[in-house]
Amino acid sequence: MYVIDRLHTLDLVGGTPEFDYDVGAHAASGAVYVARSTSGTVKLGTYQLASDGTITSAGADLVVGHGTKTRIVVFDNQRLVVLWLDKSSALRARGYYAGGALAGSPVTVESQLTDFDVVAVGVTTGVQHGGQGVDAYDNYRNFAFTTTSANGGWELWFGTVIDSAEVTTGPHTLGGSGDKVAVSCASLNEVHDHKHPRTALTLWRDAGQVRTRSWRIANAGVTSLASATETKALGVGVVHGMSMAQNDDFFATLVSPGASNATATLQLVALGASGAMNPYATAEIAESPTTFARLRASGNDAAVAYKTPEGHLAVAAWRFAAPGSGSAPRTVLASRVGTEQPTQVRIASLVPAGDDDPVPLVTLNRVAAGSLRLVSWRFHQTSVGPVGPGPVGG
Repeated sequence: MYVIDRLHTLDLVGGTPEFDYDVGAHAASGAVYVARSTSGTVKLGTYQLASDGTITSAGADLVVGHGTKTRIVVFDNQRLVVLWLDKSSALRARGYYAGGALAGSPVTVESQLTDFDVVAVGVTTGVQHGGQGVDAYDNYRNFAFTTTSANGGWELWFGTVIDSAEVTTGPHTLGGSGDKVAVSCASLNEVHDHKHPRTALTLWRDAGQVRTRSWRIANAGVTSLASATETKALGVGVVHGMSMAQNDDFFATLVSPGASNATATLQLVALGASGAMNPYATAEIAESPTTFARLRASGNDAAVAYKTPEGHLAVAAWRFAAPGSGSAPRTVLASRVGTEQPTQVRIASLVPAGDDDPVPLVTLNRVAAGSLRLVSWRFHQTSVGPVGPGPVGG
């Protein structure tokens, strides 16, 4: 049996517009990072998550730059990257080490943009070095992101932050026309031509159709693999990448509204060796999450944050059916409903070292007064037994 406990909250000072905030976490240190825009200034705050779920501030916020919508990616070695749109609609990016102990220079990626999305990729270009029996890898941490331009076209990019916290944005390619672009990557590296790229999936809206495309992404390039189209109105789309094992990747895509305004369509897609997409499970569900977080480094479990039909914040752990399993597309492992009534929720997880360890989760949402609220949660196993579907919020 699994449960989710709601632990503690922390309200952040200062008003923040909707969609102008994001949260990330670093598992080994228990650090939680918040990127947000307040009065047009993009700030980076560092908070500490204790074992009992208490959240405390680690000091004053750092000024990252000036602008609006912001997103953050955090890597295992505490390198992190903040991206934001500045007042001239240009996408900016800046790297940090350990929450600000070392800051890189801000870089401009592209101008005249209307939106962007970002996902951490991990190490895809590491070169192994032998030395006194210890294997090490060059310390490049990579992220993928999409940019949507004012003319309606979008691109997929590959970026890197190095040990000095400097950010570079390298290979990129045109994705096509459309908007509402979401991107995710598989959780494990591939082995391809003696290199270590990852597969990625994009989801977007174009002329009343939902389009998806698989990619292979690495420092050597961004390569389109396969594409598919479904005729359907798209309000919001989300995609989450998983790996059962190396070169065994699948993705969960969620599009809302689904068959009706009260449902969302969940689809599980397996990738073939050439990136061919094979949808193997579909379901209409009542929840419409806008964000996923990992519960383990690999496998088919994910944490989601969403709003209940009554508008309350809820957190759940879902187990997705693996390719070929024949199980229901989604099994609810556990869920918990809070008291907040957010319009948008961001979620981050502190992935543990072992699969039997509890998983701390943090959500970030905007309250009615305009300030942000951090809420800590814990997903854990209380006994070993069969997993039932169970109602969400039960």
